[in-house]
Parts: sequence; C-alpha cells; structure tokens
Amino acid sequence: MADASADPHVFSRGSTVLDYWLVHAEGLTVQPLGVRVEEVVVAPRVGRAKALIVRSRVTRRRRAIPADAIAAVEPSSGRLLLDPPAPREPRRLPRPSPERVATVRTAAAAGGRTVRLHAAAASRSTRAGAGASLVWLRPRAARAVAHAAHAGRLGATRAREGASWLAPRIAAALRAAAAAAGRLAHAAAAAVARAAGSAAERARAALEAHRARRSLDAED
Repeated sequence: MADASADPHVFSRGSTVLDYWLVHAEGLTVQPLGVRVEEVVVAPRVGRAKALIVRSRVTRRRRAIPADAIAAVEPSSGRLLLDPPAPREPRRLPRPSPERVATVRTAAAAGGRTVRLHAAAASRSTRAGAGASLVWLRPRAARAVAHAAHAGRLGATRAREGASWLAPRIAAALRAAAAAAGRLAHAAAAAVARAAGSAAERARAALEAHRARRSLDAED
C-alpha cells in the first residue's frame, strides 16, 4: 500500500473519517483484494466496526476481514486499503553438527554392509536351492522319460498285434462278401434266363395259335 499520509484524500488509521467509513463501508472496495463489502459487523456498545463481510471473487464464499486490518480509506474512489503483509523471514535450516554427520555416515556404512551381507546370503541360498531342486528333479525327469518311452513301445506293440489279429478277419470278410456277390449274380442271371425262356415259349405259342386261326379261316 502507498503511504496514506502523502495523499490528502486518504485518511489513515486513527482518523475519525476512517472510523466513520468503516461503519458505513457497505459497497466500498477492499484493496488489493478487489472485493466489495457486503455487510459490516458493528460492536453494539461502542458503535465501531468489528469486521467487514466480503465475498471471494473466485470461490464466491463469504469471509470476514477484521476492521483493524484496514489501514486507510479513500472516500473519493470508494476504496479501503488493507495493511501490507508483513515480510516473512527466510527459514533457516539448522546445520547438523559434525558429530551428527559422523553418526549418520557410520550408520549408512553399517547399513550398506548389512545389505551386502544379506544379498550375498540370499544369493547363496538361491544357488543352493537351485542345486537341490536340480538334484531332486533329475532322476524324476529320467523316470518320466523312460515311462513315456515304455508306454510308446507298448502302444506300438499292441497296435501291431491288433493289426495282425484284424487283417485275416478282414480278408475272410472280403472273401465271404465276394462269394455272396457271385451267388447273387448267378441267381440273377438264372432268373433273367428263365424269364427270357418263358417269354420265348409264350411268343411261340401265340404264333402257333395265330397260324392255326389263319388255317381255319382259309378252309372256310
């Protein structure tokens, strides 16, 4: 905020003009916040302003500004001027003592050694476990392979035995089927021959009957 005493139109804290405008601050703008006063909270006994109720331009929520935080008023522009924020002192981080640094370094070194020891132990355990697993797995894998090979040979033997048992029976069935087909063909040929002979006899009988009728007609 600018120096209020340098501007005759600005009335600073302690002025009765500022006290008056704080009580009648509705509609004035609080700078540098840029918000308007919607309501004034007045102390009932002394009649002085206690707080100014404003609404945030971003969240639209109402908040109270203590009247004591107003440093000056500029009635001509309708502005209430807030006190400037107090400068913050830079935070100083305490520097650790040499003893603390040495302790931390010793602890870090000890932790590193512990981690390396655990890593080496874990590596040895892993290698030992892998070796034991391999020793346990090798004979079982060999037995599984031998069992699979035996099962394959047994299956092949049984397949050959089945083929040997089935082949003569298939051949016999084929021969029986061929013989039956031959008998059926012979019977069909005989039936056809008999049918042809019967037809020829019937034809000859009809021809002789026709000739007989013609002879009778000629004698008449």
